[in-house]
Amino acid sequence: MNISEFQNKFKEIKDIGFVRSKRSGATGIGYTLETLLGISENNNAKPDIEGA
Repeated sequence: MNISEFQNKFKEIKDIGFVRSKRSGATGIGYTLETLLGISENNNAKPDIEGA
């Protein structure tokens, strides 16, 4: 995903409004955002946006 794609998807998510977390605990918000962005869970520390 490049930055332009991220910006477009982020705006779509923002327009949804409140979204309940898809997972409890400390990783819930990141997991929920990545799910909404269409990023598969990978447990990799590398960036998911413009990373390789």
